[in-house]
Amino acid sequence: MVLDPVFLYIPVTNDEKKCFQFDRWVMSVAIAERSAFGVWYLTNRTSEIRESIHRNYSKSLLPVFLLDLSIILPLPQVLVLLAYSQRISGQEFFSLMNLFLVQHGLKVIRLAKLITEWKNSYNLNKWANLTFNFGYLHAANVFGSLWYFFAVQRKAECWKKACTDFTRCGLLPLHCDDSLTNYTFSSDFCSTKTQNATIYDFGIFRDAIQSGVLDENNFFRRYLPCFQWSLQTLSCFGQGLPLSTNVLENIFVISITITGVLLFFLLIGTVQSETSKVYEIRQKVREIDRWLPFGKLPKKLQKEIKEYQTSKLQTTCVDVEYVVNHLPRHLRKNIKQKLCLDLLKKVEEFGNWSDSSLERLCDVVKPVVFTERSYILQEGNPIDQMLFVLQGKLWTYTSRSIAGSSSNSGNLNNHLEDGDFSGEELIAWAKADRDSSNLPLSTKTIQALTNVEAFVLMADDLKQVLLNIDN
Repeated sequence: MVLDPVFLYIPVTNDEKKCFQFDRWVMSVAIAERSAFGVWYLTNRTSEIRESIHRNYSKSLLPVFLLDLSIILPLPQVLVLLAYSQRISGQEFFSLMNLFLVQHGLKVIRLAKLITEWKNSYNLNKWANLTFNFGYLHAANVFGSLWYFFAVQRKAECWKKACTDFTRCGLLPLHCDDSLTNYTFSSDFCSTKTQNATIYDFGIFRDAIQSGVLDENNFFRRYLPCFQWSLQTLSCFGQGLPLSTNVLENIFVISITITGVLLFFLLIGTVQSETSKVYEIRQKVREIDRWLPFGKLPKKLQKEIKEYQTSKLQTTCVDVEYVVNHLPRHLRKNIKQKLCLDLLKKVEEFGNWSDSSLERLCDVVKPVVFTERSYILQEGNPIDQMLFVLQGKLWTYTSRSIAGSSSNSGNLNNHLEDGDFSGEELIAWAKADRDSSNLPLSTKTIQALTNVEAFVLMADDLKQVLLNIDN
C-alpha cells in the first residue's frame, strides 16, 4: 500500500518533444513489488478460505475475500504495461488510471477497518497505534504523487490543446519516440514563465510544472519535492492554494483540506487519550502501593506486579481478587504463597505440615472479596470452604447470640479480623472419611462488617490435596 503511489511517478515529461516517457527502473520495481505481494497475499487468503470451509465460516469470510481480491488486482501493472507498449493512447492511460485511484481508496478503507480490529486486541494494539502514527506520512505520500500525476496530465492536455490550433500537427502522440521531430509551436502556449492564465491555466499544478520536477529523470528528484509540497499543504489544511474553476481540481483541494483537518483532530484525540492513559496508570500504581497486603510482598515481586499492571491497565478497584486474577500464572503463584503461607500456618492441624505440602494448599486457594454486610456463611448450612482473612472485619454469631470462638484461634470478641480463619471443621471431616460428601454443618453465621479480602480453600480442593499427599 505504501508503494502504490510510486506508480504515479512512472511517467516523465519531455518538454522538448512535447511527450512523456516511462521511467523504466521505477516501473520495474513497482510492478515487481506489487505483483509479488499480490501473489503472496492471494495465496494466504485462499488457504484461509479453504480452512474456513471445513468450519462453516466461508459465508462470513467470502465478502471480505472478494473485497481483498478487488484491491490486489494487478490493475496498475496492466495499465502501465499497455501504455508502455503503446497498446493504449496517453489520454486513455490517464483516464483509466482513475480506476487505480479508486482501488487504492478501497485499500485505505480496508486498512482502517483492520486498525479498528487491532485496537480491540491487546496483542495487536501496539501495531495499530504504530500504523495510525504513519497515517499522516502516508497521506502526504498519496497527495504528493497525485499532485505530480495530475500535473503531468494537465501538461499533456495543454499540448493537445495547442496542437489543435496547427493543422500540420495532426494528432500529437503523447508517447516519446526518437523518430519524432521536436515541436516548438506550444512552447509559448504552455509556458509557465509568464503568469498569464488566460492562455492556459495550470492552477495548483503550476509550481510542479514551473520547477521542472516533471522533467527529472531521477526518481528522488521527482518524489521529494512533491512529498514536501504535500506535507506543507496538509499541515496548513490547503490554505494558500489558488482558486480554480476546474471541478476536479477543486475536489482535489477539498480532499486535501478535509484529510488535513481529520488527521489533525485524530492526532489531538490520540494525544489526549495517551495522556489520560498515563494518568490512569499512575493512579493504578498508587492504588497498588496503598493496598496493605502489597507491602508484605518481597520488593522484587512488587516490581514485577507494577511492571505488568502498567503494561495492561485495568480500571477496577485494587484488591486481592483483582491483583491475583489479572496476573500471569507465575506471579499469581508467588503472591498466593507469600500471602497465604503464613495464614495456613496459624491453623493447628497445618502447623506440622512441610512447606511443600502447604505450598500445594496455596496453589488451590482462591482469592475472594466480600462486600460490606454480605453473608459468607449462615448457621445450619454446610461448611464448604475454609476462610482466611487477609484484610477486613467479619462478625460471627449464633441464633442465640452465643459466640462461636472455637474457630478463631483465641479471638473471643465474636469478630474475625486480619490473619484470622474459620472452617477448620473441614480438616477433620476430610481426614475421617475421604469418600463422604456429607459436609459438616455450621453452628454460626458469618457476616462481613466491612469490605473483606480473603482466601478460601474449598472442601473438594482440601480433600484432593490430602489424597495427593498420602499417595
